[in-house]
Amino acid sequence: MKTEISWAFIGLFAAFGLAGAALVTAPEYAAFATFAFVLLGWVISLCFHEYGHAATASAFGDTTIVERGYLTLNPVHYFHGVGSLVLPVIALVLGGIALPGGAVMIRTDLIQQKWQQSLIALAGPAMSLVSALVCYWVAQAVSGTPLLYDGLMLLAFFLMMAFVLNILPIPGLDGFAALRPFMPDALTRAVPPQVGGIVIILALLVVFFFGYRFILPLVMGGAALFGMEIDLDQVGQAMDRFQFWR
Repeated sequence: MKTEISWAFIGLFAAFGLAGAALVTAPEYAAFATFAFVLLGWVISLCFHEYGHAATASAFGDTTIVERGYLTLNPVHYFHGVGSLVLPVIALVLGGIALPGGAVMIRTDLIQQKWQQSLIALAGPAMSLVSALVCYWVAQAVSGTPLLYDGLMLLAFFLMMAFVLNILPIPGLDGFAALRPFMPDALTRAVPPQVGGIVIILALLVVFFFGYRFILPLVMGGAALFGMEIDLDQVGQAMDRFQFWR
């Protein structure tokens, strides 16, 4: 398995770092800097999420992963229609909801064991969880810089949301994909791939009409489970800066 980090990803990470620096050195641009910092961090997390799927699939026998550029962390290679990267970015920016995307095409016929297919499905959410914890730990280390701290905590909140939503055993999400190899064939045939897009649209409608009423308890429960103490008032203030046009 060979990983060659793309220049596109390096540039993305550099821009993320510059946005973080702006939160420390240019507080007069706090709103725009928060928007750029969180959005770039979110796109980076999506790359890590898809890399988790790809690296695990490659390790378990999918020989097409390398040739399709999935191990480069290049966001361009993770773009397969609006449901991959575009819709998750739009949902985050407009609705404040961290919808999981789906971009890495896995050749399941090359994966010999069912448990390996399940681990491939869970590797993406695992990367989202690790990213959330890293953001949280870094936030604690820079708590003396309030704007950067708030930006990191908002990003950690979004990443925890992505993890919690994605492990739900619902068609179209990784939690369902992890169970699918062990389901009866008749049941898996009854759930076509198009269901995933429908689930995402329904999630958007739920948030639009009901806000965080159903999602927030799941996110906060997941955060508490992994030792993350999230102050919703601070997250709300950071969200206001993130959605500065509202």
